[in-house]
Amino acid sequence: MEVLDKVRQEIARHNMIEPGQLIVVGVSGGPDSVALLHILHTLAGELGIKLHAAHLNHRFRGEEARQDALFVRQLCSNWGIPCTIEERDVPGYARQKHLSAQVAAREVRYRFFYEVLQAAGGQKIALAHQADDQAESVLLNLLRGAGAGGLAGIPPVRDNLIIRPLLSLRRQEIEQYCHRQRIGFRTDSSNLKTAYRRNKIRHVLIPLLEREYSPGLVNILVRTAEQLRTEDEFMEHLAEQAYRQVLLTRNSRRLELARGELARQPVALARRIIRLAWQEIRGSKQDLTYDHVERLLAQLPGGGPQRHWELPAGITVRLTYDRLTLLKEYGRNSLNLPVYPLPVPGSVATASGSTITSLLLRRQDFTGNPRELPAHQAVLDYAQVTLPLAVRFRQEGDVLVPFGLGKPVKLKKILIDLKIPRHRRDSIPLVVEQKTGRILWVAGIRLADGVGISETTEKIILLRLENGHHSNT
Repeated sequence: MEVLDKVRQEIARHNMIEPGQLIVVGVSGGPDSVALLHILHTLAGELGIKLHAAHLNHRFRGEEARQDALFVRQLCSNWGIPCTIEERDVPGYARQKHLSAQVAAREVRYRFFYEVLQAAGGQKIALAHQADDQAESVLLNLLRGAGAGGLAGIPPVRDNLIIRPLLSLRRQEIEQYCHRQRIGFRTDSSNLKTAYRRNKIRHVLIPLLEREYSPGLVNILVRTAEQLRTEDEFMEHLAEQAYRQVLLTRNSRRLELARGELARQPVALARRIIRLAWQEIRGSKQDLTYDHVERLLAQLPGGGPQRHWELPAGITVRLTYDRLTLLKEYGRNSLNLPVYPLPVPGSVATASGSTITSLLLRRQDFTGNPRELPAHQAVLDYAQVTLPLAVRFRQEGDVLVPFGLGKPVKLKKILIDLKIPRHRRDSIPLVVEQKTGRILWVAGIRLADGVGISETTEKIILLRLENGHHSNT
């Protein structure tokens, strides 16, 4: 079957595109994405669609990446396709978020695609993953210990938004198509480096397995992924129905499941129910491992005394006679939450959803009255503070010397006296000195004594709490 026919069949099989839609096509300049753009351009009249290309320079490869962008711009100009070409500081984003280069690149790239989709008024994002990518993903996820969802690989359609029309094509077919159509393309040198695990699977493991064990390995893995994907979708549908049956209560910080009803579910469904509950309270699927799930399942049968233990991301499990509760807690109840370094100047985002920003100013540049600042701001005398600073949440035994009082008071008492609701106390950020542990500011609540500005102050640190709660007291 010809390439165009395979793509037509893949689009129709998964209802990827409807007439009248504008499709944003991710184009890196490599053979896969260039072929995808050319194929959709060729079929545009037949499908009744319009195209808009999107290219992102991730700032990893210097001049090579700039040449990729110029190539894509010229290609789109030659074919009469509107395009958006931008660059983002992905290395900086990776450092800020403590992510690997590949994970950071994916997050930034997808955000860029969504922005282009919205700006262009599009309905779908088309990406150029193909059969070899699918096989690599299956093997990569298998080596990571993924379940059925991971072994199902890359979905042809995700959220009725992202489409992948080339999943039935091999990499070699695509490159041959480019040569036959006399379409140039760029080669990303980083794809040749086996330092990345995916590249090592592509260039070392798969050729070895094809040579020594299974010549048709890629097609076998693609078929396996397809079977697992459809079965995983069915199982997920059953799990969502069962989840609604065992769910008792939920809000942004607390989720309760009926323990007995959950224990009576088949293990395959119970695992999925726990993961659905985790995703709802956590806000993502991240951090919950197989071992976490298995420990929970092992604790379900029988009664016994109340038990609780910590999970990642500041979430606590509480197991009572009839309920399994997931609590999103911070600070003293969340031993896994880190201390966040706060650069001066700079900012840091915390697990509670709040952000602390610090600015370093000369005294003469600050014209406000410190006593009239809104509660979400505070000013410190730079000379009275020991750097570096950090942000954390409260712990048992925390004390603060409140501004104007001159003697230490338990932080718990301060919060109770200010009538700060119990459910908020553990999510209030504390700005502290890393070396001494001294609390400088209970963000949005109270400043420490001895760090405010005076007539002799030369430099100040202006602190600001964003997306957090604060008291005007």
